Amino acid sequence: MHTCFVNYRTGDGEHVATLLSRELSAHFGGDEVFLASRSIGAGDDFEQGLERALARCEVLFAVIGRDWLDLPGPGGRALEDPADWTRYEIASVLETGVVVPVLVDGAPRIRPEQLPEDVRGLARCQYRRFYHRNAEADLEQIVEAAVVAAPHLEEAGHPEPERAGAETSNTAGDVHGVAVQAREYTNHGVSGVGGNIGPVVSGTRGPVSTGSGAQYNNSQVHNGQGNQNNHFTGRSNL
Repeated sequence: MHTCFVNYRTGDGEHVATLLSRELSAHFGGDEVFLASRSIGAGDDFEQGLERALARCEVLFAVIGRDWLDLPGPGGRALEDPADWTRYEIASVLETGVVVPVLVDGAPRIRPEQLPEDVRGLARCQYRRFYHRNAEADLEQIVEAAVVAAPHLEEAGHPEPERAGAETSNTAGDVHGVAVQAREYTNHGVSGVGGNIGPVVSGTRGPVSTGSGAQYNNSQVHNGQGNQNNHFTGRSNL
């Protein structure tokens, strides 16, 4: 079901329409978003595809750039042509659903007197803005507008995938104090350590003790009266 319909005028805002379609699809799934250039397959009946999508649509995003009003068509402005698809799509959803104008890069709000009678309601619709320099935040607001217009879309939202390797487990059991647990450890020639381990000593540059008992550092300490070797007893801690 195409809950969201992205409407745009050729020559004015196609790139923004594509961005909207991708962002909405990322949140709600591609089946919930209609963009004619993507959703109607090669060889399919274009008019039938549009009519089906409009019948199912609950919210239409009308992408409006600076040239939207005045782009030429047969005999004048394209918007004045009753067969203009951009106009027809907006008029259809104004009768059945929600239309959200998306004003691109400073495009001005449209006044009712600038529009044909069947789409004058567009000028009264609350709009959202899209600036390329603020694209991320603006797209978030457009996604929120879709959920407000069609709350069931929130249930269709896709959670972000879990990062690989994010799950961890603990095999050390209940610990009081300091515990060291490693899965794979490689440092200065010590590698392949697995499971629960005791002290790991690597890359030392002097005497080290990892337990209890006497330790002789063999360093000379002179107290002014003869030669003396330094003698430590007891438990040494890293």
